[in-house]
Amino acid sequence: MKQISLFTKIAFLLISLVIISSCVNDNTEKKKNIDKSITEQQNKQKIIFKLPSPVELYVFLHDNKAAYNKDILNSTENSNKYYTNYSKLINFGIYASDLAYCTVYGKTQETFVYFKTTKALGEDLGLNEGFNEIIIKRIEKNQYRTDSLYQITMDAYWDACTYLEDLGENKKLSLILAGGWLESLHIAVNSVDKFSPDNNIVIRIAEQQLLLENLIGSFQSLDKDKQTQQMLDKLTELQISFDKLYDNTDVIITKEQFNEIANKIEDIRNQLIN
Repeated sequence: MKQISLFTKIAFLLISLVIISSCVNDNTEKKKNIDKSITEQQNKQKIIFKLPSPVELYVFLHDNKAAYNKDILNSTENSNKYYTNYSKLINFGIYASDLAYCTVYGKTQETFVYFKTTKALGEDLGLNEGFNEIIIKRIEKNQYRTDSLYQITMDAYWDACTYLEDLGENKKLSLILAGGWLESLHIAVNSVDKFSPDNNIVIRIAEQQLLLENLIGSFQSLDKDKQTQQMLDKLTELQISFDKLYDNTDVIITKEQFNEIANKIEDIRNQLIN
């Protein structure tokens, strides 16, 4: 079997985290085992850039009683209007992130719908490797079994990541990951009912500052083309707002800073999905 590169391992870990979730329920021991497994994989792979893991944010939202809101997801009806490879890659990541959100909150029907949408977009991108009819049949058969959905989507995206790595498409993987992370921030911002500097979700959003810096670093390490430069510019624009948090002394983030970051996230996200 072909040796798997470090980049593929990173991409597999992160994309699987974007798309799937641990079974979020009252089984505390199971959740601890999953968290331990993720930590062991991260330590073992010695990741150079600590790239974001959106599913961790969704689990955090769920644990902090944030309400599920289907209306903030990218409508599956939008998938037909993505014509360029850039828009398809970005929204592949966005739909993957939405799929993770649905799975974390136990929305089995939405999980199935978003998987099918991601599959169709994946086919347009030539990612048939991870999205075949066998996978669809497995999902249909196991759509009410969260543990099974976890494994199925892991298998599908592992195949897709391996396929892209075999083609040397690291830039495409980076765009997919960026889209998924930006979508997770969009969902987190819209999960805040009322601003407070002590709100756990607000604090977690502020902490994304460090993840953003590392994500930008990963893009800077690529041989940039028009697409990757376009995404790097958007991430750098967002970083300008996050950097203002360094000036704070009494609080992690002020209401004015939160609103600025939230507005910029929404602006960038709207550019990506429209």
